[in-house]
Amino acid sequence: MPDIFDYIDLNYHSKSKQEAIVDGILTAISKNEIGKNDPLPSVNKFIGKLGVARMTVVKALNILKERGIIVAEDKVGYFVQDVNVKRDMKVFLFLTGFNSYHEILYNSIIEEITDPNVSIDLFFHHCNPKIFKSVLQENLGSYGLYVITGFNHPSLNPLISKIPKNKLLQIIRPPVPEGISSINQDFYSGLKTALEKVLVQLQKYREFQLIFPLKIGHPEEIEHAFTEFCQESRISYSVVNKLSKEQIKKDVAYFVIEDSDLISLIKMGEEMGFQLGLDMGILSYNETPMKEIIRNGITVVSVDFAKMGKEIARFIMNPSKQNRVFTPEIILRKSL
Repeated sequence: MPDIFDYIDLNYHSKSKQEAIVDGILTAISKNEIGKNDPLPSVNKFIGKLGVARMTVVKALNILKERGIIVAEDKVGYFVQDVNVKRDMKVFLFLTGFNSYHEILYNSIIEEITDPNVSIDLFFHHCNPKIFKSVLQENLGSYGLYVITGFNHPSLNPLISKIPKNKLLQIIRPPVPEGISSINQDFYSGLKTALEKVLVQLQKYREFQLIFPLKIGHPEEIEHAFTEFCQESRISYSVVNKLSKEQIKKDVAYFVIEDSDLISLIKMGEEMGFQLGLDMGILSYNETPMKEIIRNGITVVSVDFAKMGKEIARFIMNPSKQNRVFTPEIILRKSL
């Protein structure tokens, strides 16, 4: 009865020894010589049987790990994880959380990638450094590409730097680390420009208030852009970190970052008898389908997450160095 080594032929002149090992293991899987959850021979056994260098074996096994075909268990060995040997690419997608705008982003990525041999595994970190480090550490070296939404925390950079630069796309705000492919939002100048487009609407109100929670992950550039816009436009303004009913006053426009604050603001305003767009105004950050219809439409400032998803998909299908900046735009509705 044949074993896995019978399928590895090192005498092909057109293939390197590393490629021959990869192809041999894939052939053994396709012919059911080894199946899902079955162990592979140890690295030492590969070396002894094939007479190749340790690095050759390790590189071959790493290629199969990145494609999701095999998995390594610490101090145990390698095991078959997936028998779909045609799979070419396995992608690690690490987002903040599955909120509405990230759902738009994710669906756009999935719709754009039509190759059945590309698989995407989705993870969330919720801007929690412990979760971020635990999940990424566990999956280092197991994927061919990494797409990661980052946030400012110094303990994360050493771990992210372990990913080869040609296999990493960071959804990050500037400054972008040298040599890294990135997609980022223009939270500062782009936001200021967007706010200028609703200056006339904002001038109906006696004050413009930013609800900016003290929470890891919220770009501080938003607050800076808001403050400078108000100062330059001579608009009375304030910044608060927590929404309360005492803050809800007539003739005030509110800029809310979190959707939970948006819902609370609408409910409290209605309880006080305020008509949205007349007695109080609302501007919300990040577009979602809900905001188009709720209370005849909520004005938003947002990048196009569907276009951002398509850009990520293009990187996955053809990894190459890129740095793309998305600028937020105003979608004017009746809430302002």
